[in-house]
Amino acid sequence: MLQKIDFTFKRLIPMLVGAITIAAFSSIPVQSKTSTTPLNSVSAQSKILATIPRPGNLYQPDSSAFEGITWQLSEWKSKGQSIRLLPSHPITIRFDGKRLGGSTGCNDYSAEYQFQNFQLHLPRAIISTKRGCISAVANRENWFASALKASYAVAFLKPDKLIIEYKAASGKGFLGFTPMRSQLKNTDWHLSSITIGSTTQTTPQPITLKFTADSIGGSAGCNEYSAAYEASRNRIKIGGIATTEKMCSLSQMQLEQSFLAKLETVQRYEIINHAQNLKLFFQQGNQAGVLTFRLPDN
Repeated sequence: MLQKIDFTFKRLIPMLVGAITIAAFSSIPVQSKTSTTPLNSVSAQSKILATIPRPGNLYQPDSSAFEGITWQLSEWKSKGQSIRLLPSHPITIRFDGKRLGGSTGCNDYSAEYQFQNFQLHLPRAIISTKRGCISAVANRENWFASALKASYAVAFLKPDKLIIEYKAASGKGFLGFTPMRSQLKNTDWHLSSITIGSTTQTTPQPITLKFTADSIGGSAGCNEYSAAYEASRNRIKIGGIATTEKMCSLSQMQLEQSFLAKLETVQRYEIINHAQNLKLFFQQGNQAGVLTFRLPDN
């Protein structure tokens, strides 16, 4: 049986900077079964009675400055004391224009969000997996949940550092995030599906994708292909695709051509589900979609 997790978010009134409201976890599940469950959020308002001292050079960015990037928690302070992080269980958050999400070190979460006038609003419930965690990870998930639930301001200390300040019942603190480094080098993937809008097509023939330091290659279902790529943060650009010239069935060739055309228009990527899946987001003309890959079967 799965435990129910309650989420809350607060709209907080700013003193010196624009406010941000975030919904977050209030408890962490302990079962080993994995599922996704909609989580209720309850709105509330409160005034910040005392401002949090801020480092110099903070500024509040437009949302485009931090969207499309997976941010990993690299510094955490509560009541002036550093909280030790667990590198083997990284805590992440990302903003992708319409949804935010990430990992709490064990469980994945996501929610629709709106960002306007430096305020973040979650109009619907947050979705979370429910995986069992070792006690040290579960403790940090709970602390992270409490911090997110109480957070009220977002700013950049530097272009490559995202700061979320918060004031919780346990005291004042801040979460410092840095962009995750590219995780693509020396990875190998098999295509699972192609999604355009609300339509997802599974792939009946094996299509593979392998990354080296600066090139990609694999099978497009009939022919072998290769190309150069550049990746920075969550952005990726693929160009100069070359293929062999073998002839296959009409259906194989059509799927191959469709895949390669979309691959050339990929703009960003995500590695999710504890590095079990890769998503490549493409924009082909007026069609936006996702190429979803999985790790090869053992």
